[in-house]
Amino acid sequence: MTHTPDLSDSSDSTVAESVLHALRDNGVDYIFANFGTDHTPLIEAAARLRDDGEEDSFPEFIPCPHEYVALSAAHGYAAVTGDPQAVLVHVDVGTQNLGAAMHNAHRANVPIFVMAGLSPVSDAAGLGGRDHPIHYFQDVFDQTSIVSEYCRWTKEYQPPADPREVVRRGLERAVSTPSGPTYLSFGREAFEASVPEPTQEIGTVRQTRPTGADRETVADLTARIEAADRPLVITSDSLGTDSVNTLVSFAEAAGAGVVEHVPSALSFPRNHDLHVGFDATEALAHADLLLLLETDVPWVPSETDVPSDLNVVQIDTNPTKAAYPHWPFVVDHTVMADPGETLRAVTGRIDEAADDSVWREMHRERVEAASDRVVSDRADGRLTPTVLSNEIGEYVDEDTIVMEGVVTNRRATLHQIPLSEPGSYFWRGGAGLGWAVPAGIGAKLASPESRVISLIGDGGYLFSNPASSVIAAENAAAPTLTVIYNNESWEAVREATRSQHGDGTSATHSVPEGSYGRSVDFSRIATMSDGYTRAVDDIAAVSEALSEAVDAVDNGTDAVLDVRLDE
Repeated sequence: MTHTPDLSDSSDSTVAESVLHALRDNGVDYIFANFGTDHTPLIEAAARLRDDGEEDSFPEFIPCPHEYVALSAAHGYAAVTGDPQAVLVHVDVGTQNLGAAMHNAHRANVPIFVMAGLSPVSDAAGLGGRDHPIHYFQDVFDQTSIVSEYCRWTKEYQPPADPREVVRRGLERAVSTPSGPTYLSFGREAFEASVPEPTQEIGTVRQTRPTGADRETVADLTARIEAADRPLVITSDSLGTDSVNTLVSFAEAAGAGVVEHVPSALSFPRNHDLHVGFDATEALAHADLLLLLETDVPWVPSETDVPSDLNVVQIDTNPTKAAYPHWPFVVDHTVMADPGETLRAVTGRIDEAADDSVWREMHRERVEAASDRVVSDRADGRLTPTVLSNEIGEYVDEDTIVMEGVVTNRRATLHQIPLSEPGSYFWRGGAGLGWAVPAGIGAKLASPESRVISLIGDGGYLFSNPASSVIAAENAAAPTLTVIYNNESWEAVREATRSQHGDGTSATHSVPEGSYGRSVDFSRIATMSDGYTRAVDDIAAVSEALSEAVDAVDNGTDAVLDVRLDE
């Protein structure tokens, strides 16, 4: 039986229609959607709006054949713009398929508004009620609990609540500090309900963030920095508005070295003389003042010796890291404030920079060592991660965005690809592999004029749901270049085993569990589309393959390179 809502009273619309309007009114451009039977109210509402010539009144649907792809693409878009996008998934099973992507967005503090249907509640024949056996199978006790730990806000929509206010509140919590995913569930019956024409305005989405430190704290910080001979910064994420330039100005004024430790976004130009790498171990031996700025894991305690007399100052919007069950880092002085605003105030008060020669020398040595590794590998004719990253660096300009997810080869990409522009680099922020490929789709949508390059390991490429990513990229008209760092193994498993059991039996047999099976040409997965694909296993062919792939992407065609690396 077909049920059509009675909309004869033109003053009424459905909840679904109101939700679509509210998303657009609050700046959401895209709904990355994996459709299911629970989404019929939204599908019908969108069709009516299109027929009425109002297709611009609601966000564009981007069909994504897998939920991980949908959420990762939304993550990529939000990382580039700072604006939350919407994701639509199917009941409990679709929510479960969000999996690692939800974890990544949570750890990266990226705002995303997730919507998921619920099983209908009514057994009687009626609009939106249960009309299929699946509606009994997919009925669970607490669907929201699947993702609640990863969310800043969760809610089930229930009429007669104003849908506009529910959407506004969900988006507002997504962009709160710390920002992150929110989750709205809904039943078909609820979204088919009619709502009256709005008679009053609702609030706007507030993007809240702590202000800078007060005058007394700024004066204290300035005194500490001016008294230091070798101040050092460790950071991992954006410091707020104009964060890269803010940190450059501060570092130059203070004579401070800067370490980007497990960066989720570019925090400091990597070609700057005060950039001293991505691991603080060596730099800590020289520092007499340490500033922790927006970093969740500033070092690994078991691997890093922090001098007991080193004064550690933390300036962070979320200093106690409530989302981390274990946070063992010792801090002497904590400032809960916007680091960017605080640094700008401090920079203006610093009279004289410390002698920064130790940091400049450390930077020079790092650059020379990176160059030496390339020269050595090329002389040996070896196609290593270092050589590949160096080749990719030739195709990076001020309009390039790199989405990085290569795990064991991360060091090579960080040291060899010369990124310096704000917004030119992003990492997933968590442990969910495969992110870089679908996240590149969102990044391209967010910045259509940019060249987007996604770097991924072979194991990660399998986790990216590559076939679904190919289809989603075509649906979004968002061509990107994917480069697979293929070492034909789960090398992270092997490295961890060797690290813990270096003299063990498994290591003597090359850790066979680090192999996932027969090697294949991963680029062939992408041949399901008309994109450019190629497998490369010869150092002499890398430059040509990259040139062809970049030309393809710049001309609007997706490209995937599977590069077989030498050990």
